[in-house]
Amino acid sequence: MGTSSSQRSPATPEWERVRELYRQPDPDPAEVLSRIVSALGPETRAGLKSAGVVCCLDNLLEAPVAAQAGDLSRLLTGHPGVPQTPAIELANGIRRRAETEIISRQMASRFSDLGLQAVGTTVMGAAEDIPGSPGLLKATLPQLESHFGGFYEESRLNHLAGAFLADDFSHAFRYFVARDISDFVGTEALPTVSSSSILQDRIAHSCRIITGGVDLSSAEDVIRQALTRPDAAGRGEVLRGFFGQAVESGLEVLAAGGG
Repeated sequence: MGTSSSQRSPATPEWERVRELYRQPDPDPAEVLSRIVSALGPETRAGLKSAGVVCCLDNLLEAPVAAQAGDLSRLLTGHPGVPQTPAIELANGIRRRAETEIISRQMASRFSDLGLQAVGTTVMGAAEDIPGSPGLLKATLPQLESHFGGFYEESRLNHLAGAFLADDFSHAFRYFVARDISDFVGTEALPTVSSSSILQDRIAHSCRIITGGVDLSSAEDVIRQALTRPDAAGRGEVLRGFFGQAVESGLEVLAAGGG
């Protein structure tokens, strides 16, 4: 599965207000994000919290469950003949499990593709935050197991879910920007492809920082309840209610310009 940025945004007055900012030198990322939220239609807003995205979150949350049981290694996916670090193998393994489930349950969409990207980003970000680790590329399996197990044992599953929310928003809003911004490359505001990429990076980074401030601590019990369900459909049903509210909270804070 892959996400294309070739399709332009709808030709609506709201999206034209977004595109106006790409004509300006050095637009404020928070303002771009706010205008994008105002331009999103009901179908797109629903896509951000769709079953495929929730499936990605569900598979990510399996890592703390497996880690606290001393079984994180079952989630790792290696490539024969290509040595990789445990952190990369964990990111690849969780992403592959989620992708397989998405395909088998016919949940594929542009937003599930973005969710799969977010899974990898979140796993690597968590691995990079391991206390005392020499870096994510050198983190050992025992270090990963202890760190991810801590999310479960210390009732911090909401922190991992919050990181996924922020990463998913970051990938999604970068996509919203990317599908239009190429039309403005070569203008005074965006003279080069490099300047376009820099602006996309700034907007995606701002999106992650702003939505990373959404407090999901009140959802810890709901998340733990979901993880006790033995079937994927049951877990997804519980997680989708919580995640839908989290997405709305994220959209609200972006609409307010991060305030």
